Amino acid sequence: MNLRTDGLTVRYGARQVLSEVTCALPEGTQALVLGRSGAGKTTWVKALAGLVRPTAGAVRWDAQDAAALSPAQRRERQAAFGMVFQTDALFDSMTVLENVMLPLTRRHVAEDEARARAVEVLRAVGLADAAGTLPERLSGGMKKRAGIARALAARPSVVLADDPFAGLDPGTARQVARVLLDVSKGGTLLVVATEAPADLPLPRWLFFRGGRLVHDGPPAPELEDAPDEVPA
Repeated sequence: MNLRTDGLTVRYGARQVLSEVTCALPEGTQALVLGRSGAGKTTWVKALAGLVRPTAGAVRWDAQDAAALSPAQRRERQAAFGMVFQTDALFDSMTVLENVMLPLTRRHVAEDEARARAVEVLRAVGLADAAGTLPERLSGGMKKRAGIARALAARPSVVLADDPFAGLDPGTARQVARVLLDVSKGGTLLVVATEAPADLPLPRWLFFRGGRLVHDGPPAPELEDAPDEVPA
């Protein structure tokens, strides 16, 4: 899916979170979405997936204005997205396998097929042996990988990972980075982070500051140490 935001602005009450963000993301884009806390990067990614409605401007999916689609059409197109959240967001009363199957059963995939696909993706993230385990028994890194598996179970063409390294030790963060790279080959991958992970060398950086997209291009480490002020 080709994604694009045109002049995207989002306000929550009197607070403006995004200001006229225009950005094109052709199918297969692999990019880091960077910026300090409150810069607007998470809101932008959620808007891309149709989870946040624009105050002004537009989000386009294959040139279609997402806001102009009917609810049924929007839900159908959103099936192309896989979201990896900051927290694992797993259901503690369900096994890892049941958690990963959930997006498929909600899409009315037959149980046998849903189970087979869940087992396949758990194997891909190195959690095949934990399929019958409850989330409370998993380490932080295993929970992150289970969240990635759930996001990938529906075979999305777009993976949006919102700060997947938060709270992880360096070794586990490297493991999660490797999984994201391995499972997203050929598809679109956007990884939101407050600083660039050394083990996730993506070729494009989108850097947000004060609700604006201030850099869209190759890695530019100097931006991470720049002041928060945005030139008028």
